[in-house]
Amino acid sequence: MLESARKADASSSIEYVQCPAERLTFLKDHSVDVITVATGAHWIKVDEFVAEAKRVLKPSGSLVIFGYPGFAHFVDYPQCDRMLKDYGMSDDKLGPYWDAGRELLVNGYCKYHQAFIGDSWTGIARRIFPDTFEEPSKELPVDVGKEPVVMDFKVTWRSFLAFLKTWSMLAIYHKKHPERENAAEALVREMMASAGVANMDEPLNLEWEEVLLMAHPPSGTVN
Repeated sequence: MLESARKADASSSIEYVQCPAERLTFLKDHSVDVITVATGAHWIKVDEFVAEAKRVLKPSGSLVIFGYPGFAHFVDYPQCDRMLKDYGMSDDKLGPYWDAGRELLVNGYCKYHQAFIGDSWTGIARRIFPDTFEEPSKELPVDVGKEPVVMDFKVTWRSFLAFLKTWSMLAIYHKKHPERENAAEALVREMMASAGVANMDEPLNLEWEEVLLMAHPPSGTVN
């Protein structure tokens, strides 16, 4: 993958490097303006990464984290919200087959927010969307957006089913239970019955859950 990226972008000044996010050894202290992490911060060791980001960021630099849990608000069929969440998280469905980091994302990256506060980061801002996002923390400040920042694409019931079938834990679930009906297909069938819809190509009005977290390193981090 790394080599493919280099070949595809051979004329660019972009440098592609593979290394753990917790050990950015190719970067000098306080040399970076911006670090972005898209849909990956929940697979990283939070405290180690925050410490390494503090080391490499300039005092005026920014760490920006984005993620989406894969859940959504069904604007026209709100009863489907809980059906999708139960499918993804309940113990008798896909819940037990997620990697441990999944909880960080579903909880809106609150653990990162807490780490920033504990380490005196500045300008901390966390934004979730939509207002149906189940915010787990009642103490941490959060902004509820009125429109999406990133996750704004249209689907039909058919393409929504195709999206569900890309979930890696679905494959793990069926490896464990090969005799069971495809769980994604069963869910969409139940949702469509609840919504009173028969046409798989009917558009779905979804508001995809997303979280955006931004912060600046603590002042006085340069030795």
